[in-house]
Amino acid sequence: MKLRSVVLVALGVGAGYAISRKMHEDDPAVVRGPQRSTSPSGLRIVSDQAQRIADQASVRSVEVIRRARGAIRTRLGEPSTYDEAAWN
Repeated sequence: MKLRSVVLVALGVGAGYAISRKMHEDDPAVVRGPQRSTSPSGLRIVSDQAQRIADQASVRSVEVIRRARGAIRTRLGEPSTYDEAAWN
C-alpha cells in the first residue's frame, strides 16, 4: 500500500512537470519583439540616493565624535588647542 502511494505521487509530480514544461514552451506562431529589462537608470537613482545617505551619515558621525571628544577634553580640563587636523 505504501509503495503504491509513493509511485502515484511520483507519477503525479512527473505529469505536473511535463505539463508545466509544455505550457511554458514558446509558440512559434507568436512573434515577440525585444523584451524590456528593468531600467538601469532607476537602479542608478536608488544607488546614488543610498550613497548620498551614507555620506551624510558619515559626516554626522564624525561631527558626533568631535563633539564627544570636545566634551571629554572639557571634563578633563585639557586646553582646547588640540590638533583637529587628524579629524578633517
